[in-house]
Amino acid sequence: MRIITGALKGRVIPFNARHSQIRLTSSLLKGAVFSMLGPDLEGMRFLDLCAGCGQVGLEAYSRGARTAMNEPDQRRYALLQGLQREWRLEGLELYHLKAQVLIPWLEDRDQRFDLVYLDPPYEARLNNLPLSLALLQLLGAGGLLAEGGWCFVQHQHSLELPPEAGRLQRQRQREYGQTTLSLYAAAASPPQEHH
Repeated sequence: MRIITGALKGRVIPFNARHSQIRLTSSLLKGAVFSMLGPDLEGMRFLDLCAGCGQVGLEAYSRGARTAMNEPDQRRYALLQGLQREWRLEGLELYHLKAQVLIPWLEDRDQRFDLVYLDPPYEARLNNLPLSLALLQLLGAGGLLAEGGWCFVQHQHSLELPPEAGRLQRQRQREYGQTTLSLYAAAASPPQEHH
């Protein structure tokens, strides 16, 4: 897996798919996401909630985004830590939590992101819901995504996501083989509760 554009262009993420159950984002789908976003993400805040081997978050970082990546799996998290050291990725934030724990944790710290990428394991569930739907609802209920921000959800074609989830409204949907990419835009943030 190679970084397409930006400061890290041409670098290869050393990932051996045989040693992991991870499902890789196709280069076609990754290319589609970043052609929507453009080559320069300078000043944008980008959160990759289920980073896996890091190909989406590292692509955003390469294009100038202030990037945070989260990966709950210990082995994959260690791979990302190694890349961060080896490539000297200044300012890259790495988290090692379940996405449903990280979202409220970041909100409590008044973090805001312009772009959130959501690609959890397709078979994972939370509260009897597919994890991608549960996390979408969690994002839609809070203020982690800045007003006017975008949330990309990569999910299996058979899962029908709703047109709205709280303050998130679906703008478009594209199919790539067995995978669908749903793009949501964030309306105004809900008022923050002060305790």
